[in-house]
Amino acid sequence: MEAGVTSKAETDLTLFFHPRTVAVVGATDNQKHGNYFLFKKVLARAAVENATVYAVNPRAGLKEIEGAPVVPTIADVPGDIDLAVLMVNKERIEQILIETCARTPKFVIVFTAGFRETGVPEDAALEERLAQIARNAGVRLFGPNTNVNALEIFPNLPGPKLALVTQSGHQGRPVAQGVELGVGITTWVPTGNEADLQAEDFIDYFVDDDEVAVIACYIEGFKDVAKLRRAAERAAVAGKPIVLVKIGRTEEGARMAASHTGHLTGSDAVHDAFFKQLGMIRVDDLDELLDTAALFTRLPRAPGDGICVYAISGGTGTHMADLAAAGGLRLPRLSDETQAKLHELGIADYLTVSNPVDNGAQPVRTPGVNRALIEACLEDPAVDILICPITGILPSMSKIVASDIVDAYRSAKKPVIVIWGSPVTDDEGYRILVEGRVPMFRSFKACVAGVKRYVDYWRFQESFAVEQVTQPRIPSGLETMLAGSGALSEADSAMVASHFSVPFPRSALCVTEDQAADALTKLGAPVVMKACGPAILHKSDLGLVKVGVGFDDVVPVFRLLDRKGRDAGGEAGYEGVLVQELAPEGEEVIVGLKNDPQFGPVVLFGLGGIFVEVLKDVSMRVCPLSRRDAEEMVREVRGYPLLEGARGRSAADVDALVDLICNVARMGMDLRERLEELDLNPVRVRARGEGVIALDALLVRA
Repeated sequence: MEAGVTSKAETDLTLFFHPRTVAVVGATDNQKHGNYFLFKKVLARAAVENATVYAVNPRAGLKEIEGAPVVPTIADVPGDIDLAVLMVNKERIEQILIETCARTPKFVIVFTAGFRETGVPEDAALEERLAQIARNAGVRLFGPNTNVNALEIFPNLPGPKLALVTQSGHQGRPVAQGVELGVGITTWVPTGNEADLQAEDFIDYFVDDDEVAVIACYIEGFKDVAKLRRAAERAAVAGKPIVLVKIGRTEEGARMAASHTGHLTGSDAVHDAFFKQLGMIRVDDLDELLDTAALFTRLPRAPGDGICVYAISGGTGTHMADLAAAGGLRLPRLSDETQAKLHELGIADYLTVSNPVDNGAQPVRTPGVNRALIEACLEDPAVDILICPITGILPSMSKIVASDIVDAYRSAKKPVIVIWGSPVTDDEGYRILVEGRVPMFRSFKACVAGVKRYVDYWRFQESFAVEQVTQPRIPSGLETMLAGSGALSEADSAMVASHFSVPFPRSALCVTEDQAADALTKLGAPVVMKACGPAILHKSDLGLVKVGVGFDDVVPVFRLLDRKGRDAGGEAGYEGVLVQELAPEGEEVIVGLKNDPQFGPVVLFGLGGIFVEVLKDVSMRVCPLSRRDAEEMVREVRGYPLLEGARGRSAADVDALVDLICNVARMGMDLRERLEELDLNPVRVRARGEGVIALDALLVRA
């Protein structure tokens, strides 16, 4: 286990999933009532766990329900209770929970709905009272606004399995039905409103479950990012992928999430950055969630990223190869030896076999040849993963092709993936592939996206390391300056940032024209002059910056900026005129820091000008971040080629830029209790080996 990562989950949920004694309040023998069917689900799970179930029902004369003994109140349940399930109406739930917690069960499931998700303050207050009742008794509460699907029994299919965590009972069902396609599932946990137990608790728990190879999630919003980070770090160290749908990409989605279970979705861009850092695999819909999670359960660690496309049709292979390359997958050219062997085995000389491989369909009709062709592709040293796209295959070839793919997959030499692109599923080949549990996609694009995520995850694994969360620390001498709230002046902002090795041009803050003239003499003409003060935030827009000021102009420019600065900032918001050394040329970028209310300090990077203002071409990472994170931030913006030296430019000092991003991240962590925002804009990245320099700074205190 990586240093700094706890070796076990913080919350032991063993008795939640494997209780010895269960009490169900609201159980009924009325077979027309929904509670009857829910009770039977509890009974079925209890039978698997060899647990004792008590039905709590006050009706006189009722002795048992489906073989389970009936008691009038939960106080009458003998012995210790591991799990209590409360299926009563909203008007009774508070009193019933009080009575239940008096018995101090380990866990309570509150099925009842109508709380925070309604948006009514009184309902939210009732939910908080339920949580407080449970907390006071030392009882962990699951729900409310959930169901008993956490106790559902899934077929014990062979091989690695996924665990499913959803913040919607309905949205998990299509994924849970993946068992019909041979996808192994251990557990489905619909967490409801999460008044106490949260999705983060279950993700953390499943990291330690040896039966679980992949954790699949449908998420509306996370409540405890620190807990999520610990769980995700443990999952990354264990090599256990977390695949998730996280809604809230749009304002409409965020609004619906709040109305559904009361979750706040949070900043979507920051979520994306966080997921990327921790290796969490974000997908867009439930089909992708099932396909991608299933892919990880059925394939081992990716041996590399070399993709070979093997098809019975040239058009099919070319189409797939085109989409794969466009999607960022690497299709290496097969060796001359492999190509010669493919032709020797039966592929016509005029067909392309360099990758993609077009077998022309005819070799399929000769027993054993198709299988040998697949083997030849897998044996090529440049091939790490084989993709076999099938579209509208003839019935006469379907069984042969499918059986050969299953054999190749089961050989486990290298990962083998199939695409069944036909709408026809009443086909023997399709049945063979499903029963063979070959990783399957139903479209070319879905396959490209899934394989890209698979390759990227294992590449992430190669260099992942846990970043330690350090304690806040204010450098000596900055306590008073950072004690207040609101913006600092550029001069003070630069002073704070300089303590974290952010380089700035030499400068002097002047309050008289003589001081300005002296500063110009010391710094050397020409200089940049700016009105400076905590109330002057957008100097260029207000005409408060003058570039290229020489000896003849320094006094009149000072007078102009001094007058305008006083008008713009007022007595309290104006400090003087900043005379600054003219910085050397370079590529202009922006480096920023924002203290996100959910995730804490977040670093932002982008190229200046149109790239940020119009194209919104920025990258983000959540602090603490690694040097690898900073390098990825720089390289993932679309304008990165400009830093490499595109269009005849000199290659920029990317290493120094990465250093700067790391220093800003350290500043964010150290000052996170005092700092709301930092903006270094612009930063000039000079030629390779010459460093970077920030031309302006704005720090806003929390």
